[in-house]
Amino acid sequence: MEVSRGASHVYGIERHTLCLTPVAGDTQRCRFALGTLGITEPSEIHLVDFDSDENSLASIVYKHTCGIRALASTPWDSSQLVVVNNASVDVPVELVRLNNVPEGPISSRDALEQSVESIAALETPSAEPQLPHAVVCHPSLYNKTAAVVSSASVRVWEFGAPTATQTHTIWASRNSMDDIEAAAWHPTAAAQLSTADGTCVRSWDLRLDPKSQQTMAIEYAHSGKVRALDYNPNLPYVLATGGDDGSVRLWDARSPAAPLMEIANHTHWIYSVAFNPNHDQLLLSAGADGLVNLESTVSASSAQVVAAGLGGLSEVDSDDESDVGSDGSGGDRGEKPTDGLVVQYDDHETSVYAAKWSVADPWVFASLSFDGRLVINTVPREEKYKILL
Repeated sequence: MEVSRGASHVYGIERHTLCLTPVAGDTQRCRFALGTLGITEPSEIHLVDFDSDENSLASIVYKHTCGIRALASTPWDSSQLVVVNNASVDVPVELVRLNNVPEGPISSRDALEQSVESIAALETPSAEPQLPHAVVCHPSLYNKTAAVVSSASVRVWEFGAPTATQTHTIWASRNSMDDIEAAAWHPTAAAQLSTADGTCVRSWDLRLDPKSQQTMAIEYAHSGKVRALDYNPNLPYVLATGGDDGSVRLWDARSPAAPLMEIANHTHWIYSVAFNPNHDQLLLSAGADGLVNLESTVSASSAQVVAAGLGGLSEVDSDDESDVGSDGSGGDRGEKPTDGLVVQYDDHETSVYAAKWSVADPWVFASLSFDGRLVINTVPREEKYKILL
């Protein structure tokens, strides 16, 4: 059955962009923040609201001192962001506050331009060979930590008023790693995270001695470089990875000898993968081919575990799983969700560096391309009803 995708809502700016984050501390509004690179123009942070009832967009622009390589919203305060600056500045990473963020929806009465206040500097030693290029905040409201990623290291910072303290460092050179591309926090464990370097995905337990912190490694997760990874929020032992081979793979970290699922619906590098925070059978991927794919991965989701009445995916009979093909076909289960491509969105004309789910509405997601185009889309009604009914 064909699905009828809703209208795409485009927020375009004449700026180059790499980074997008949902505002994690706001569960009432579909709110996203994006940062501009500031290559030939002043850098900006755009706070964008999407009103699903009115199908409208509204924004506030915040001026920033230098270009932004990456940013992440803090779950503990909806007005704060951890920002990775895109230049050799004195403060390459900082915790900032967006001033005068409205408590309600953004409206025409709000000032069009606001200022950014620096709260704490995350100072990297001058001997660090590479500048940071990514940052990930722990998803827990009570765990005020962030992982700052550079090619040479992952540095974990803990935030307390009014300072930030570095608590752990994972060194690429000391762990025989290639350049580190990405990191993702375990959704429930405060001191566990995974990283991607070269073709390898590794998991770490920061509570352990530095020599034994690595707890899992998938040496050849992809045939090319792994650029994206995310944890399933409802099955914390399941990881999604995206690589230069154009595939998305799902892994059971307890038994990672082979992927649970492989999806090949991209034609170029994959920069972003994201599980839906509520309905984890929905998975977003985006990449250099300019496409955003909404996939159904129900056979490797918590819905499969609940339906089977078993303790985990490793106990599910493989005969009960659907095959995933590039055409998005799956098993015949009537109106129940099946594995496969739900919708492929081609709203972008350049590489898509991020695809993120809204925190406030599980059916809304946003994607951002290098040319400054932010696109808001919603899960098709037919797929939504399959999941809920």
